[in-house]
Amino acid sequence: MIDEALAFVHSYAGHVDDWLVIKKELLKALPPEARRSFSTRDPVTKRQRTNDFERQVAERWSKMTGRPVVFS
Repeated sequence: MIDEALAFVHSYAGHVDDWLVIKKELLKALPPEARRSFSTRDPVTKRQRTNDFERQVAERWSKMTGRPVVFS
């Protein structure tokens, strides 16, 4: 399921390397049950936390685009 979403997002946003933009587009492309693996913001600082699953997805994105993903 995530591979299909990656391919779909890559079809129109393959030039993007900012993780937050990629994540937002992936979340729009995935059904609710598939979104549970993604992290949420820290409740106090409101900063994004990146988990292992997201790092694996970012690595796949990097392989597809040939550019490293930028985590803000």
